[in-house]
Amino acid sequence: MKKIILNTLGSIFFVTSVFFVSSASAKTDNDEVDITLIVHCCLGHPFWEPLLKGARDAAEQLGVNVDFQNAEFDPAAQVNMIEQAVANKQNAIIPMIAHPDAQTEPLIKAQEQGIVVVAANTDHPDGAASGTRESYVGPNFVDSGIVIANYVAEQGGLKEGDHCVLPGVSPEQWHIAARGEGVLKGLKAHGITGEIIRSGEKEEGAIDIISQYLIANPDTACAIGLGGTATSVMPQAIEEAGLDLIPNGGFDTMTTISTNIREGKTLATVDQQPYWQGYLSVIFATMKVRYGLGAPDFNSSTGLITKDNLGVVEEFAGTYR
Repeated sequence: MKKIILNTLGSIFFVTSVFFVSSASAKTDNDEVDITLIVHCCLGHPFWEPLLKGARDAAEQLGVNVDFQNAEFDPAAQVNMIEQAVANKQNAIIPMIAHPDAQTEPLIKAQEQGIVVVAANTDHPDGAASGTRESYVGPNFVDSGIVIANYVAEQGGLKEGDHCVLPGVSPEQWHIAARGEGVLKGLKAHGITGEIIRSGEKEEGAIDIISQYLIANPDTACAIGLGGTATSVMPQAIEEAGLDLIPNGGFDTMTTISTNIREGKTLATVDQQPYWQGYLSVIFATMKVRYGLGAPDFNSSTGLITKDNLGVVEEFAGTYR
């Protein structure tokens, strides 16, 4: 009976495989799979280390090649890297769609050439309907914005009529805008207003911009950073403005943010889990190239990092966290 069952399952698997993937289009386990992963910003920043480790771990486990590229916030560079990956006949591209206006056309063309596209970290605002990618591994920015806003409002003891500042690296980037949209929605549900401001990507500049805003608006009741840089410097900016510590939180994970949470200077940060973004994007891309297996979207943002769960984050900082 056991032999019959195994033979039956083997037949089902064979039929299913033939149905979804022709032998001419699928690679075998022993074929090389070449993937280009394009980080949109700041390679070397501690936030990206878990993502890159995840991608490397998956590549080693599956025996595939991953070429890491860094666009350093330059939309033109991202387009060039996508086009170069097509020219190099890569099997898959893992982009971070931080500049959808520039990236949409080349990503659609890449797929027309038979290249698998799995977005990581930052999705197109229209998702799969944009035609830019087959699946996405990363956070839902609006939903996570609502989560952090609710937490800061409730744990920070904010009240109706309060006002908060929301600094972001570059608010015109759609994922920063989407985070801001979520935070504003969350605050509005509590009767609280918010203002999005540009903080820039450099820590020293962000400290100066945020502190100057607080000096000009000393009644500001809370601060929620829309990215790692703003979140990490928030307590220092508040101190330099000469104000008592106000409730603050934000997005992303790095040593400074963890330290601020542990010391009670920051309430929480959104747990984006970048390791999954690197690991699963390589897994999904490889399984599609080799076996034609379609991949789902995966929401890597499952909650908040607070003082209660900080221990495991600090233990694995720079690797899995």
